Amino acid sequence: MFQTLLVDDDFLVRSYLKTLDSWEKAGYEVVRDVQDGEEALEVMNQEKIDIVVTDISMPLMDGIELIKAVKKNWPEVSVIVLSCHDDFEYVKEAMRLGADEYILKNTLDENSLLEVLEKAKAQIEAKKAKTTQEKHTKKLIQMGSHTLKYHFFNGVLSQILEGEVREQKRLEAQIAGSYKNSAVIAMFMHDWNRQNREWTPLEAEQYSLEFRTGIESEIEAVLGEENELKEIIYLGAGIFCCFLDLSEMRRDSLMRQRLTDVAGACFRFCKKEPYSFGISVSSICIGAQDGLRQAYQQARQMMKYGFYDRDSILYYDCQKEVSRELPKSAEKLIHQVQNQTENTEEELEQEAVTLISEAKQKMTDGRILVQWLHKLDESAYIERSAQVYTEIASIEQFKMALEESVQEVCKHSEEEIPEGVSHTIKVVLLYLHQHYKEQISLQDVAEEAGVNSAYLSYLFKQEMGIGFANYLQECRMRCAEKMLCDTNLKIKEVAEAAGFNDYHYFSKIFKKYHHCSPADYRKKQ
Repeated sequence: MFQTLLVDDDFLVRSYLKTLDSWEKAGYEVVRDVQDGEEALEVMNQEKIDIVVTDISMPLMDGIELIKAVKKNWPEVSVIVLSCHDDFEYVKEAMRLGADEYILKNTLDENSLLEVLEKAKAQIEAKKAKTTQEKHTKKLIQMGSHTLKYHFFNGVLSQILEGEVREQKRLEAQIAGSYKNSAVIAMFMHDWNRQNREWTPLEAEQYSLEFRTGIESEIEAVLGEENELKEIIYLGAGIFCCFLDLSEMRRDSLMRQRLTDVAGACFRFCKKEPYSFGISVSSICIGAQDGLRQAYQQARQMMKYGFYDRDSILYYDCQKEVSRELPKSAEKLIHQVQNQTENTEEELEQEAVTLISEAKQKMTDGRILVQWLHKLDESAYIERSAQVYTEIASIEQFKMALEESVQEVCKHSEEEIPEGVSHTIKVVLLYLHQHYKEQISLQDVAEEAGVNSAYLSYLFKQEMGIGFANYLQECRMRCAEKMLCDTNLKIKEVAEAAGFNDYHYFSKIFKKYHHCSPADYRKKQ
């Protein structure tokens, strides 16, 4: 249904028009009716209108002024003019301004209105089809232009394009800037890995185009006539780069001001986006061959600071280097996790707090922290999907994941180590819980606990009420049960991952425990 707005200062005319069935027959719905042009514009600012049916002669703002405003602000909206015989000159002016049809009031009835509405409907649909085609064509041109520009900058950054070839490719891509003096502003989506998992390739491409279109307008408001001396390129993985050409500027202070202004425009635009973006900014780099590449590397380096600071523009000139060394507390925490009997839950939590504090102070590279967390989880036999680690994009997310790991370690310790057992058995149980998936023997565990294997066998049975071999088997069985429920691994892979070397032996033992095969158990669960 075409959403229709009636505009006429005569209440009786509006009331009569709304009673006619022609609207519904032709596929129109009269959603609002008002008495003058000013009220009509207020409605159009608030609601989606497809077609305006307006009188010519009205107080305050007449039909001619209304048509001018509609065509200026909503060029896609169609207009039908209502007129009397003496308004002929006005009708000609209305048609010149872009009105699509007109109706004489004294001939207005069901049939004449239906005829005009049907004619207007065909025009509206043709106009929409043309607009859609124009948008599609414009999008194809933009995509083709962006592809050429992408290959140019990619070639320069990878040092494939140099000298005359570089200049030739720059002209082919219709890039105005010579980039003898350059700066780069990188806009990077913080949670790209998570968002990319939710998007289809088409949705990602569509968002990329919309983002580039929007940021172009924002920066153009700052650069004005010099807007062509920048290029917005999507490099993939949620990273958009503004390559800023400053070659024509001679004073350092002016170049810095230009860079700051454009970075501010990028920051304002990204703050309005539905996704969280970081903004990293290079210094001004001189040199036709290496300047652009150096600026890009600086901007990429500053992206690492986004792990710690999501709310500021990250300028290369104002930051210290990101550290590639782990905080001292990192190895200490792993040691504490591996030797739970020597540390309380409070001590583990405190060491985690210390680690976060040291990481912030040293500005440790976020990727190194995430790799370390993976190592910590493996040492504590905490199973998480690979996606959990790839989606940690900030120190806050890392802190939450680390706290979960510590809580999981403490929970396992509380659940699996009975109260009142000796220190030796605590050591043995912790070792078993961490290594049961491996091919370990009573002798291996006895050496870890520092006791004789025969004595350990006796002590274990006495304190735990179950033999060592049976307890080890139960640990492996619980692990297999969990994997059957939580993963899509094949049965043979489950057996191997849980510590059973022999698949047939695993199936036999599993049936003894559950009175059904592993496959049937998975189906039931």
